[in-house]
Amino acid sequence: MTVALSPRYAPDYAITINGSPLPAPLRAAVSSVRYQDGRQAADRVEVGLANPDLRWLREHVRGLGFSLPTGVRIGPVGVTGVPPGLLDLDNAVNLSLGYAGSQLEPVFEGDLTGLSMSFPNGGMPSVTLIAHDHLHRLAQGSAARGFGLLPDFLVASILAAENLLLPSIDPTIIGASTAIAAVNFVFGGSGRKQRGQSDLQFLAEIANSYDADFWVEGNVLYLSRFLKEYTPRMSLAWGQSLLDFAPRISTVGQVAGVSMKFTLREIPLDFLVTVFWDFDRETLGVSVLPGVAAAAGLPFSGPALTVIDQPIASPADITTSALRIYSDLRRRLNSRLTGSASAIGDPAIRAGAVIRLEGLGPDFSGDYRVTAATHTIDTGGYRTNFEVCKEILP
Repeated sequence: MTVALSPRYAPDYAITINGSPLPAPLRAAVSSVRYQDGRQAADRVEVGLANPDLRWLREHVRGLGFSLPTGVRIGPVGVTGVPPGLLDLDNAVNLSLGYAGSQLEPVFEGDLTGLSMSFPNGGMPSVTLIAHDHLHRLAQGSAARGFGLLPDFLVASILAAENLLLPSIDPTIIGASTAIAAVNFVFGGSGRKQRGQSDLQFLAEIANSYDADFWVEGNVLYLSRFLKEYTPRMSLAWGQSLLDFAPRISTVGQVAGVSMKFTLREIPLDFLVTVFWDFDRETLGVSVLPGVAAAAGLPFSGPALTVIDQPIASPADITTSALRIYSDLRRRLNSRLTGSASAIGDPAIRAGAVIRLEGLGPDFSGDYRVTAATHTIDTGGYRTNFEVCKEILP
């Protein structure tokens, strides 16, 4: 683990489009660089460009599909020294961040997905380049189709391949989904269906079934129940590298346990499966009770969430539902203590990372999981704003 110290040198960045660095005239026009990193969502980059004399509009308007304001003429192409087509949509974009004098850290690889123009009254016109990582491909369109009794890991692999990505699936998901598919085959269960969802929504449904996360790095789509790290990669001290921190404590929607009542209609038989957290012992408990015994009370004290009347088509339904129970409990417990913070710019502060916050007293110092981060380089320097949660259940 490293301790983040205040850098004494200038912020720096490197942007390439289709593998080539920004031409000098274009880089000189950059007014800001903003990178947003989140979990289970496409990362986003925005690059602000000053647009004096509408030079970037004249240079590239033919390929952008925008209409020019009344009275604006398109000048000769190539006068700015920037290759025509450089700002065309779907061009490959890469971004690295850091400080001058040290090696920049690659943080983003994606596609140019949009451009926005601004023509202020009395101010400098501007162009903003917008890029998303390759996860954005899964958000295009929707589909309604079935996949038979294919295991979920194969379904996820198909989604990756259809969107020109290489799948990397957690072995535990491969094993669990294969076993569930086999049970469904024996007991006549139904397979996975995409019901008018985008591929991104459908992948999120699959991931939630296994309490897993998914993300893209380069051209690889990852689906895993295990995040990359569980120990802090760095420490931020309030008043030094940690500029500010605003914690939030909430018990709204929080529960100590999540239960699901299963019903086997053929017998008939019902029973209650409960996953709960013992705050005194800091342990996770599981309880399975017949419906009659469950009526006598839950095996824990505290607020509970109960999902009733969950029909069982095959034993595989119990497995997937148990994962849903744990996932719901984890999400609710981990939302008890969250916070917003800002720090001196550091590309190591990324969604999914664990960082240690210090100097905040015994109640708020400790290890936190970063859930989202925004890196900004502009005239004010390099600053990182991020969201965190205190994990009770990792």
